[in-house]
Amino acid sequence: MRLTSAILCKPMETCKRSIPAILITGVYLGIVLYALPGYIAWNSAGFLLGLLAIPLAMAGNPLRRGSLRFYYAALAVCVLAWVVPAKTLLFIAVALALCFVADGALGRINGLPVLAVMLMSPLFTYIVNIFTFPIRLQLTAAAGKALRYTGAAVAVEGNSILLNGNSFSVDAACVGLSMMVTSLLCGIMLLGYSQRKAGLYLRWPKIALLLGFIVLANIAGNLFRIILLVQFNIPPGHAMHELTGIFCLMVYVMLPLVWLCPRLVQRFGRPRMPVAGKEQLHPFMLVQAHVCLAACVLMVAYKINISPELSLAAEKPSVEGYAATPMPHRVVKLENAQALIYIKSIPDFYYTDHHPTTCWQGSGYTFKQVQESRMAGRRIFTGRLEKGEELLYTAWWYDNGNVQTISQFTWRWQALMERSRFAVVNVTASDGKTLEAEVERLLEKGAVKKCITL
Repeated sequence: MRLTSAILCKPMETCKRSIPAILITGVYLGIVLYALPGYIAWNSAGFLLGLLAIPLAMAGNPLRRGSLRFYYAALAVCVLAWVVPAKTLLFIAVALALCFVADGALGRINGLPVLAVMLMSPLFTYIVNIFTFPIRLQLTAAAGKALRYTGAAVAVEGNSILLNGNSFSVDAACVGLSMMVTSLLCGIMLLGYSQRKAGLYLRWPKIALLLGFIVLANIAGNLFRIILLVQFNIPPGHAMHELTGIFCLMVYVMLPLVWLCPRLVQRFGRPRMPVAGKEQLHPFMLVQAHVCLAACVLMVAYKINISPELSLAAEKPSVEGYAATPMPHRVVKLENAQALIYIKSIPDFYYTDHHPTTCWQGSGYTFKQVQESRMAGRRIFTGRLEKGEELLYTAWWYDNGNVQTISQFTWRWQALMERSRFAVVNVTASDGKTLEAEVERLLEKGAVKKCITL
């Protein structure tokens, strides 16, 4: 009789914990839908794969239900988000709040699901897309050198490889933006499965090494992918273009992970330490904690949504030789018969920028021959824009009126330490000589400083 009661009580206890957890999860998801409607790419491959990775990688310890670590972490992020009202911080706060829910329902959970949630974040996509730009240039150069060893007449111009009259551009996809997210999430799933099967777990230093291996393997796989695409003249849009990427992902990333993860867990895994007694947080205190946390997250969400967007410039800038047009979000357009210039102010160091590679591609242009160049004594990025038969030459850099740089780290550090506003300056002209002349002219007139101080 006692055995039957125990068997019946266990599902009832699980149900009692699950129903409140589902209700609380609904509250946090409602906040996300209210405050981050266009922030999360719900239908992206990375987000959908992350939803699959979280339950596969999650493991809870039912004997330890009293942990408040995610509660305090989420509160700390809320405080930071109140000072720095960024949507990314709100996303992290909600993610930590959901981890607090899982801690209460399943017991103290492992860290792999948290890592999977961070990889699902649009911030990771932005980091890979923008901060890996130098890696793309290095990949292009390395692929060109490898192809020359085969005797092929290869020319490398920035992010473009020329072979037998065909041009191949190494864009964000070729550094493995989607492949990088896929590889890391698949690595988390394989590691979580291996840990669960062996009853062991890896500590964070070993997990960090595994993630580093995945990143390097992904870069190597993409290098061979570029070589194959160029060598066999497989253009974008061809069925073999995507199949080549999948083949390189499987050979250079997934197969090594299938072999490595279980052996890594067997060699360095440790058993979970037993606990003396149960850590149990009183249900009333747990409800109070969730109410408090949900209120804090909601206040942050409200502040982020009412934060004033950068509107039109307060006054029309006057720059000799250019017709100036103030645009929404503190963007100023300068134009004359020779050039079109956009000066796009960035509110603070933690904001994403109006990167030209994103803006122009959204208008249907393709970037070719993107490279670091030197104009007017400054290092800037230059490239060609192609749209059908139309060909334009463009250049861009970050500028606060005194400092010109192409480094993401440099301008963000300067903006943080000196509290100065930077802008993305993008100059476009019909030919290279005109572009260089307009860049020099723009810098001489100090137009950037006039436009970003309005």
